Amino acid sequence: MNIAVDRKLVGKTVYESIRNDIVTGQLRPGDKLKLNELKARYNASVNTLRETLMRLVSDGFVAFEDQKGFSVNPVSTKDLEELVDLRVTLETDGLRKSMANTGSAMDWKSRLLSAHYRLTCMEKLMTEDEEEHVVAWERTDREFHHTIVSNCGSRQLIRYHSSVTELFMRYQVLALQKRPFRGQASIDDHQQLLDLIMNDDEQGALALLTRHIVAGRELPV
Repeated sequence: MNIAVDRKLVGKTVYESIRNDIVTGQLRPGDKLKLNELKARYNASVNTLRETLMRLVSDGFVAFEDQKGFSVNPVSTKDLEELVDLRVTLETDGLRKSMANTGSAMDWKSRLLSAHYRLTCMEKLMTEDEEEHVVAWERTDREFHHTIVSNCGSRQLIRYHSSVTELFMRYQVLALQKRPFRGQASIDDHQQLLDLIMNDDEQGALALLTRHIVAGRELPV
């Protein structure tokens, strides 16, 4: 057994588990993250947990203060507004560059069709039972929007967009506990956006994408 590889896999699993619990509200904004309690909950060593929590601090999900330790980052209207503005800037720029990159357009559009199909399946399930499918839906929604910018040719843009989108999705998933899933409105947005991209309507796609993201400002926090 390769101990280093094994530790890396364990760390990844623990990271994804804690992150998902934060995104879905199992760990609430402001909750203290005590290592001894997390050790039992996630069946992980203190060292693995400490490394994982520091990574989550870097990613914006967890806060750390001397003498106080780790806690789930709080949410606020101001933070949401900043995330919306950043996401609009990054995702529209990524879409514009992806559409301009015609050399790999066929492969990109194929991946986009595949990501949209998976998202559509999860959106249908969400209309039937939000609580049961919210984690899988969040993943496929994120995947679709990541695919939108994936042909832009900029690794840095893709990296920062991924980080901002994950933080934004936390607000969206938390909001599902306070109001119904946007349902058909979101489904229609994604279908229309896909159609505009497939038809090379850059201005229409950029305008719809902006409206779709900005609608996130209405999420209650």
